[in-house]
Amino acid sequence: MNVGLFSPYIGEHMGGGERYLLTIAEHLSVNRDCQVELIYSADCRIDNYLDNIQLYESKFGLNLAKIRGRRGPFSPRYSAWDRYRFTRSYDAFLFFTDGSMFFAGSARNILHIQVPLSTLSFSLIDRLKLKSWQVRVANSYFTKRQVERWWRTRVDYVHWGAVNADDFKPGKKRNLILHVGRFFKGLHCKRQDVLVEMFKKLVNQGLKNWRLVLVGTVDPGAESRQYAEAVSRSAAGYPIEIKYETSLRQLKEWYASAKIYWHATGYGIDEELHPELVEHLGLSTVEAMSAGAVPVVISKGGQSEIVSDGVNGFLWENEVDVRKKTLRLVTDDKLWVTMSRQAQLRAKDFSKDKFQQMTDKIFNINF
Repeated sequence: MNVGLFSPYIGEHMGGGERYLLTIAEHLSVNRDCQVELIYSADCRIDNYLDNIQLYESKFGLNLAKIRGRRGPFSPRYSAWDRYRFTRSYDAFLFFTDGSMFFAGSARNILHIQVPLSTLSFSLIDRLKLKSWQVRVANSYFTKRQVERWWRTRVDYVHWGAVNADDFKPGKKRNLILHVGRFFKGLHCKRQDVLVEMFKKLVNQGLKNWRLVLVGTVDPGAESRQYAEAVSRSAAGYPIEIKYETSLRQLKEWYASAKIYWHATGYGIDEELHPELVEHLGLSTVEAMSAGAVPVVISKGGQSEIVSDGVNGFLWENEVDVRKKTLRLVTDDKLWVTMSRQAQLRAKDFSKDKFQQMTDKIFNINF
């Protein structure tokens, strides 16, 4: 099977969406012997596809040796016919939509919806484009529900991302609260600024011998850089560490040593009015749970799909709530141990095996 995988973000970002797409690429190329091409947009600044793919391979711990990079006619400089003709050469073509759509010509057109944009208005031509994608996939049940509501279209599959439990194991635990996520403004900003302020209040109220560690790259652009700098300034003078660059090995060590995992994406947002501004799933939470960290995460978007409040972690609604629930874990070792074990069990529901089984269904592969 000849498969094309295209995301407008490939070559620009290294987040959860890119890992999702490349985990599909790994499975299809290694386990199903498909010819897989990773498509770069016409305006992408990457020239050496092999180097870029190897960078992703190292970042995510994937086997991408069989993947080939290719530039596609995805730019305003190209016509709808160019895109249709380009995709006709594939048996299956998966498009990781950023809200835009086009007429695809492969035998099996697969539309992956990562962000449930509520602001899209569909013209007749947009409806026809959407109809040309026979298979529609969402990254979470939250995204599926919001897309079916706002877009008025059917979503066929929910495809959670994969977390390999062998990659994220508990280690020697320290008094450490962790958050992993890119620094950027706009859309579903990870709100590291909120996490810093919450931790500072805990310290000011008497929390001792605990650290907050924020791990994540800074997205390109002045706005993202300024946001990261503002977070850093706010953290000054408190036991807060910010790691902008880290290897996969170092990231695993942070997960292994963390007792608690925080998440605040969507803070202050009405998820029914602006579903695109909350976390649509949040696999970093699952990675932390696999390593035995207990999640204390915002009760919005896909986070409430992952965490059952009071069972394998805590969901919170406001700042008072997060501080209260965090302190319960800080002061009650027995509770922390119980929830840590339950968190590890829950993380197994996001295994690579289950991810691969769903990938086969989506691509109509009988194996």
